Amino acid sequence: MKIAIYLAAVPQNKNAIKLAVLKRFGEGARRCGDTVEIVESVNIVNSDVAVIQGFVHQDISRPHLLLRRGILDSNPNTVVIDSNLFQFSNPDLQNYYLRYSLNGIFPTTGFYFDNKLDTSRWQAISKKLNIHMLDWRPAGNHILICLQRVDGWSMCGSNVQDWLDQTVAKIRQYTNRPIVVRKHPGDRRQDHLKFSKKYHVSTNPSILQDLKNCWATITYNSSPGIASLINGVPVFVTDPLPQQSQTWPVCDTDLSLIETPTMHDRSEWIHRISQSHWNDDEVAAGEAWRFMRERLCILRPNLS
Repeated sequence: MKIAIYLAAVPQNKNAIKLAVLKRFGEGARRCGDTVEIVESVNIVNSDVAVIQGFVHQDISRPHLLLRRGILDSNPNTVVIDSNLFQFSNPDLQNYYLRYSLNGIFPTTGFYFDNKLDTSRWQAISKKLNIHMLDWRPAGNHILICLQRVDGWSMCGSNVQDWLDQTVAKIRQYTNRPIVVRKHPGDRRQDHLKFSKKYHVSTNPSILQDLKNCWATITYNSSPGIASLINGVPVFVTDPLPQQSQTWPVCDTDLSLIETPTMHDRSEWIHRISQSHWNDDEVAAGEAWRFMRERLCILRPNLS
């Protein structure tokens, strides 16, 4: 195959970490015997597979976002490299493991190379990051609400504060449990959240601290639900299209069930999300691309 690696799809500040990730992917693809073209211009080249770091926001006026959109529109086999769903376990390693999908970053739009299950991926990640699937917690006290990024594209235009107010009001129809609100750690603006007697705003640096003695976690569709589920705390997703959440197969969507959350079987779910995660060493060695390549060829037999 011919693989096109688009360095120009990284913002103009040329984030060194992101550029290194892309070049490392190219190194691994070459080790698998494929041809790699490193594209530093804004031109889109002919290739069997394209590779970009990051996805497309709603505002695509900036050059690197316009290029990403053009790549995705022109190549049905675009590998998208995105954030690590396991970064809660060790923030210092958030860029060591990254998530790889095809053509999208939501389960509704992206392919996560999971058409052939391999349980060894979760075993490897669990050992490397020292995280383990804990049993469902039989008890707990507070409800944790995890906010999306303010003006983040994943809320599809909904206002974070409005969503929070509506969610708190809905919860209060069914329970009097204390509510803890956790801001998105990536928000540069920290003054958007109205302080209220209806909830406590967490200042804990780690979500693991907020999950201690937690009864249930509520998100719009965001990744903190991953940490919650792995630590045995049930998750509720309020996105009108809950399938967009990475927790969709093992979460609840009806807040009236807040006192009786479903304890789903998480076995297949954890194996599936693990198959999209690879660390720097695995990528550079070609192990990651070899794994993805096999499953891509199942999906697209014409590439074999």
